[in-house]
Amino acid sequence: MFALALMLALSSTIIEMSLAVKFPVWRKLAKKNKTINMVISITISFVLGIMFGAGGLITMSAAMISTVLSIPGYAVLEWAYDSPRAAQRGGNQFEYYNKRWKQALADLAQLTYKVIRIITFPIWGTRNAIIKFNAIKSKYTKPKGGLVS
Repeated sequence: MFALALMLALSSTIIEMSLAVKFPVWRKLAKKNKTINMVISITISFVLGIMFGAGGLITMSAAMISTVLSIPGYAVLEWAYDSPRAAQRGGNQFEYYNKRWKQALADLAQLTYKVIRIITFPIWGTRNAIIKFNAIKSKYTKPKGGLVS
């Protein structure tokens, strides 16, 4: 029973946070007033419980767990979209940090590639030298035996 309530609570919280991202008024009201947050969480859990045939105790447990999970969720959304720093960064801190991390990871990958190339230089440098040496050697040496054309 607890596992079902937990799954319903997680899905309810995910749906609630997804909708809160789309509607700033909802997000701001639920962040300021915990009663509104509780009503929204209970309503979404109730609707999902009806949709999936969950019993009353499972639905109510999911609603309470969803309410507890949505409190830090609204705090994160407030930081990401409604804080003064978010306004300075274009209104979405998730995108801001995503761009910065992508650039940092690209730089790290490039640096790692160069370090590996330097470390393995004796292997690939020797291989390339042998290939070039064999090409030059075969160009200037006569074939041994066989038909000469």
